[in-house]
Amino acid sequence: MKMFARFFIFFILFISAPAFSQDNASGTKTEKKNDVESRKIKRKKAKAEWKARREKERGTRHAIKSHEKRLQTKETRKRMKRDRAKANRHNQNKKEFFLIRLFKPKPRTGGW
Repeated sequence: MKMFARFFIFFILFISAPAFSQDNASGTKTEKKNDVESRKIKRKKAKAEWKARREKERGTRHAIKSHEKRLQTKETRKRMKRDRAKANRHNQNKKEFFLIRLFKPKPRTGGW
């Protein structure tokens, strides 16, 4: 009888335990697969929303720029471009091209 009891305990503890764990593992695999698929779907949806939002913002910026461009003359736009380049050069602490500095009229201080 002791032999049967030992065999029964051995059977319950060591033989049946892996079978239960395999059932649980197979269930988590499908859950993980579904989780991965749902993350892919969410990411794809978020990317589509981002593209739509970006396209809308670009359209808005283009409309504003074209409207402002119609309000200004060609000379005004050229002057603004030169002023913007000059401001960028000052902000970056860069000098003008050396030929421009060389042939620029010297400032008259009125000393003589």
